[in-house]
Amino acid sequence: MKRTANRVGRNEKLSKGLAILAAVTVGVVLVGCASSSGRLNRISPGMTRDEVVSALGRPHGVAAQGDVEYLSYNFLNKGVGDMKQYAVKVVGGRVHSFGERADFGPNLLVTNEPAMK
Repeated sequence: MKRTANRVGRNEKLSKGLAILAAVTVGVVLVGCASSSGRLNRISPGMTRDEVVSALGRPHGVAAQGDVEYLSYNFLNKGVGDMKQYAVKVVGGRVHSFGERADFGPNLLVTNEPAMK
């Protein structure tokens, strides 16, 4: 009888430990996802290019044609370890749209040199 009680006690401790481990893992994943989206939440349509650079830092790449400019950013999802690419479309010096780079299509070319103003 004593052995059965010890096994039950160990199983309860193991279950509690696994539950804590699962909760910590979920928390780390949620914090990682929030890091990229949190940065992008600083951007809104109508902001100037300079405001975007102030909020997100220098872009990792830039592509421009006419008065349309794409600012490319790479953000690491902390805790998850994957890199996400984001783009900000600036038309006439103001934010038109922004989101994951893939949303802008495969033909978005980006250089490492800032576009001329």
